[in-house]
Amino acid sequence: MGQTIISKGRNIEEAINIGLEILKSTREEVLIEIIQKETKGILRIGSKPAIVKLTKTQERKKENKEELREFNSVHDIEEVIKNLDFNSHVSMTDEKQEIQKLCLQDELEGKVWVKNGKIFCKPSPLHYPTITVGRGVKLFKNNELVTGTTVVTETDQFDIKVEEEVTETKWNITIDRDKLNVILHIEPGMRKSFTIKDIEPDYHIELNAEEHIEIRNDLQYEQILQELETLNVVRGIDFNEIKNAVNTKKISSFIIARGIKPKEGKNGWIELKVNVDIQQIRPKLREDGTVDFRELKNIPTVRKGQVIAIVHPPVPGLPGMTVTNEPIPAQPTYPVKVQLGKGVTTVENGTKIVATETGRPYFEQKGMLVQVSIIEKFIHQGDVDIASGNIRFKGDVDILGNVEDGMSVEADGNITIFKNVNRANIISKQAIFIRQNVIGSHISSGKNNILISELVHLLSIIEEHIEKLILSIKQLMASSAFKVTDLKQNGLFPLIKLLLSHKFRVLVTTTKQYMEVSKKGNRLLEQSWLDLSEQFRLCFFAHVPNEWHSLEQLTILLANIRELVNKSQTEDNQNSYVELLYALNSTIYCSGDVAVLGQGCYNCKIHAGGSLKINGVVRGGEVYARLGATIKETGSETGVLTRIIVPSDQTIKIELAREGTVIQIGKVKYTFQKEQHFVEASLNEKERIVFN
Repeated sequence: MGQTIISKGRNIEEAINIGLEILKSTREEVLIEIIQKETKGILRIGSKPAIVKLTKTQERKKENKEELREFNSVHDIEEVIKNLDFNSHVSMTDEKQEIQKLCLQDELEGKVWVKNGKIFCKPSPLHYPTITVGRGVKLFKNNELVTGTTVVTETDQFDIKVEEEVTETKWNITIDRDKLNVILHIEPGMRKSFTIKDIEPDYHIELNAEEHIEIRNDLQYEQILQELETLNVVRGIDFNEIKNAVNTKKISSFIIARGIKPKEGKNGWIELKVNVDIQQIRPKLREDGTVDFRELKNIPTVRKGQVIAIVHPPVPGLPGMTVTNEPIPAQPTYPVKVQLGKGVTTVENGTKIVATETGRPYFEQKGMLVQVSIIEKFIHQGDVDIASGNIRFKGDVDILGNVEDGMSVEADGNITIFKNVNRANIISKQAIFIRQNVIGSHISSGKNNILISELVHLLSIIEEHIEKLILSIKQLMASSAFKVTDLKQNGLFPLIKLLLSHKFRVLVTTTKQYMEVSKKGNRLLEQSWLDLSEQFRLCFFAHVPNEWHSLEQLTILLANIRELVNKSQTEDNQNSYVELLYALNSTIYCSGDVAVLGQGCYNCKIHAGGSLKINGVVRGGEVYARLGATIKETGSETGVLTRIIVPSDQTIKIELAREGTVIQIGKVKYTFQKEQHFVEASLNEKERIVFN
């Protein structure tokens, strides 16, 4: 078998003749195979040439004597290729590719395609392919940048360029303020590249680049060690974390060195060896339905020679070390300072506190100062009346009879009255227990009293208005109509006077009330309450300018108000408590809890700094409970006005609320127009009263 060629012509005859001329042979010297017959289209559109295969041979072998076949599909062409002579110098693969090219030439006319990043095209006389430039691609046609869509011809030279973006790794090392931690923050870089995919032949194609992102962390282990050396970091280096940092592929922070934190010591402290708190015991109900109040409270008592407490010395802390090898001293520790009162002493070099009297142990700690004493009890056998006179005592007081009209009982400790209190004053810094009734009397329990409670209420109003006054002054000073020359001459005096007379009349009225109340109770008040009254006078009621007429002094005044209010609210009142059976037309103040265990209270004013519990009825008057109120019955069938008040974060519980009952939670009020059972009221997130 000799040389083989593929020949193409307008028809089969022309294709054979062209092939014979190339082979320099006659028809008798070649084997002719028809690959494709010619087809004619309309106006040459869709026409196909004739294709033949010519094999030069001198002797026709039997196995090659096949009749000529006509092929109309690629499948037929592939079948012919399988039967080709493998001894020919043209390989089967090359022949197949060549045949496919010839067969597809007409199908590619007017089309453009992309292969291996290069543009190929085959225009036709009646149609030129087009290309649109898409994302991430720069296309140059004949060395000019193409934007939008361009027409492709065979003479055009195209160059495709894709973008590439490289971001370097960012990192830094910082040492915290205490030099205990070294933090490495790293943001790995990246390489963003684009590639052009192959595009099949089409009359129009769009060039779009495919984005590829490669995270690149260029940080080297040695770079970190060099930076640590520059920062003088020599202690607590975590080499595993450094390895993690150089291998990370995301934004991260690593603690690559740690110092030694100092171990804090402990200040001196008092270890109590006796119970100093009053234990609450539930009252016992007798068979006849009455209540036995004789054993309601278990008051702790110590004997002479009994160890009350052990004084422990401070325990020093251990120093630490920074990452730069600098010592960090531990916080200093201090011994507790013991202030011994009546009835106690110390033994064994001050390490033990021992009772020298029999009585109730008293223990109070403020910071590192501890006060310890034994409170003695004064027992009055009969009534407190004109014959006995008023009773004032530093310890506990027991009154076995009544407290009569106009009399007073005052004590630093607990007061227990076994009978009635009639139009009298009972004042204790701790707890008050009245086993029977209170009529027309004034009861006050706790370090604070009703006077301070009233002053705190007034200060809460004054605080709100001074805040608004300061804001108004700042707004006016920022106004273009405000003259700086007026400020230099008289300060804020004229402006404050103007605002007080037109916009802040409530502030004037409330500060006057505060000044009057503090003046009346000056004997019972600490100096700070009286000093604040004088500051109000200078700021709001002076007739000439002074140092208080400035924004700075107004701000100081506001701070003084807040400090005094906070101080009064944070007083330790854990032993303050009022307990009674029944009250009528009385005023009851307690900085702790209040409990009315009998029939209830009528037309009374009650202030409880803790919780309020009334087992009976509240009819008329006003009660306030800072930690919530629980009442069996309020109001009356005749609609007597009865007011129950708690802060905005507390709850009011009433088993039966009758008409005329007004509840107030924070600043929100609700009046019951008819009876309602099992009320549990609180504020929701929208500051509205809801019933659960």
